[in-house]
Amino acid sequence: MKPFRTLTICFIALIFAISLDPAIVSAQDSYTYNINGEAVPGPAVYDSSKEIYGEDLGIGSLRDPQDLFVSPNNLIYIADTGNNRIIVVDENFELVRVISEFHDGDETHTFSSPTGLFVNEAEILYVADYGNSRVVALNEADEVVQIVSNPTDQELIADDFRFRPSKLVVDRVGRMYVIAEGVLEGLMEFDETGVFSGYIGAPRVNPNLWDYLWRKIMTDAQKERSVIFVPTEYSSLDIDEKGFIYTTVSGGSSDVEQVIRRLNPAGDDVLRRRQDGFPPPMGDVDVIFREGNPHASIVGRSGLQDIVVRENGIYSVIDLTRGRVFTYDDNGNLLYAFGSVAFEKSSFRAPSAIDVLEDRLLILDRRLNLISVLEPTDYAKSIHEAIALYQTGDYDGSAQMWQEVLKQNPNLDLAYSGIGRSLLRQGEFHEAMQTYRLANDRTGYSQALGLYRRDWINANFSKMMAGLIVLILAVKIGRKVRQERQKAKQVGYKGLGYKISDNRFIAYLQSLSFAFKVIVSPFDGFWDLKHEKRGTVLSASTILGGVVLTYILIRQYTGFLFNMKEAKDLNIYVELLSVLIPFMLWCGVNLGLTSLMEGKGSFKDIYIATAYGLFPIILINLPLIFVSRVITLEEGAFYYVINTIAVIWSGFLVFVGMLVTHEYELGKNVFTSILTGVGMGIVIFLALLFFNVLAQLYGFIDTLYTEISFRL
Repeated sequence: MKPFRTLTICFIALIFAISLDPAIVSAQDSYTYNINGEAVPGPAVYDSSKEIYGEDLGIGSLRDPQDLFVSPNNLIYIADTGNNRIIVVDENFELVRVISEFHDGDETHTFSSPTGLFVNEAEILYVADYGNSRVVALNEADEVVQIVSNPTDQELIADDFRFRPSKLVVDRVGRMYVIAEGVLEGLMEFDETGVFSGYIGAPRVNPNLWDYLWRKIMTDAQKERSVIFVPTEYSSLDIDEKGFIYTTVSGGSSDVEQVIRRLNPAGDDVLRRRQDGFPPPMGDVDVIFREGNPHASIVGRSGLQDIVVRENGIYSVIDLTRGRVFTYDDNGNLLYAFGSVAFEKSSFRAPSAIDVLEDRLLILDRRLNLISVLEPTDYAKSIHEAIALYQTGDYDGSAQMWQEVLKQNPNLDLAYSGIGRSLLRQGEFHEAMQTYRLANDRTGYSQALGLYRRDWINANFSKMMAGLIVLILAVKIGRKVRQERQKAKQVGYKGLGYKISDNRFIAYLQSLSFAFKVIVSPFDGFWDLKHEKRGTVLSASTILGGVVLTYILIRQYTGFLFNMKEAKDLNIYVELLSVLIPFMLWCGVNLGLTSLMEGKGSFKDIYIATAYGLFPIILINLPLIFVSRVITLEEGAFYYVINTIAVIWSGFLVFVGMLVTHEYELGKNVFTSILTGVGMGIVIFLALLFFNVLAQLYGFIDTLYTEISFRL
């Protein structure tokens, strides 16, 4: 029975562990994010090749290793922090040497908790010697080239400051950029002689409005006890061949969209981030997908621990919180994410550093005290090859390679974007538009649309001019004919001052066309609507139906660049109620209030005036649907301004309609309009409260019925 009991206990423990972290995924799985921030699964991108322990190198166990760096000569340097040494192995993971001490003239030094490494083109090793409060530069003979210690003699440094370097990089001219513990002003910059020259690139802090207002009313004692809004320290950095410094912020108060940054020499962030709805480079968004487990989720931001710059502008970051690797291209597109913190092979318990050896990934795990070597799959190779071909100008080859990627993962939006970029470079603008649309890439679509529109106009310019001339002539002839008819027509007043046709259909058309008079002469128009009976319930209902239809058409047919909603998600009933409910609430609440405040309008008058006031929404937005399909993102301001004009115009007409209908003065009409809006909010709140009570009552009755059924 003992083996069976042991097996049962292990099984229960495993189930319990999984329940604590339902988002555990295999390190072989990968995913990307779509435009809605939803994780989309993809094929495996890396396979575990080997795991290197200290015992495999014949140097004993590693202890809390914090960093690794692959030099230009493919030598791998490992900061064995807990053992106070630097280990150097070759690309075949054969031991080259162990640096546990070094020489400065006649003096012999040792490391104390080395946490950061960098090696330049000349194989000069720079070590962030954290415990000894210094940065040490060594040549290949382990001789001191330079030592940078505590810069206490500078005006920008406090006298009690203690230099605790954790990570560093060095540019081509020898300038050193250091992340130091307790330094919140950004990276510490040292010139080629080791002299401190200032700070660059402080992480941005964005306290929310509530924190800002609350701090304004705090007492001095409360402010002293509260959290101060200060930048968060950088967690890692790397430098590319152009001298741009890539950094990560692990968490804290910094902007979530700025946790990965690319700093130019002035310290400005120039990292490219997508602006079309896709998540920016930030690691995990919120909820992580796990196939087969709809309840699996991890909420919260990633704790980015390290970053490595790769070929063709690609960079990878590692998430300490979830043990995942995220790889992005130079435009901020997520190429793939993979990894987990599960207790299994190829998983990462506490990844502390990441680097690249040719096309292999090296992950240093400080808890498992090992280096994981990951080999790219054909899927990952295809992605990297497609980007490389595009960077070298082989657009046909890049498009073909992206096609190969799509065969393995048809859900990868980036592949469609890659094909679209290649088609754009080849002048196939219409095909590029279609492909960009599949990728939900609005920036690329806008570029292709602008070029396609330019070519179309050039090809059809003569036809457009001929059509314009015909249109102008037709307008002039029509105007002349109308003037002649008006001269021959006897216009007189009958009854109410207007001749209304005895034919119901003609009368309906006359009433409906009066909306044009209302929108250009609102005071006279609304007066005639009420007192001269120029408006009818049928025509008002027609206009209201037109507003509903307009919003349905906007929802369905607005151009791709300005329509962020999926056509498949259209619900006509929702669109119908989204217009009718506010409309009827306005009419009902306004009638109730104005009845108590000497208003002269009936429900019919309010209904007709409000409906006619919404006519600009139809008049402007219907043509705007067509306009939205032919303008680019750069011209989008025009679209949004015209859209806003329609809303403001309609709001003004409804306001004037209530003013004339109830025969109010301006101030009184403003007051009743505001109260109507407040009343609508109260009615909605009471309705929601009522339905909530009904739902609870139904739940109580259902529970009671279930209990009685079981007892009987």
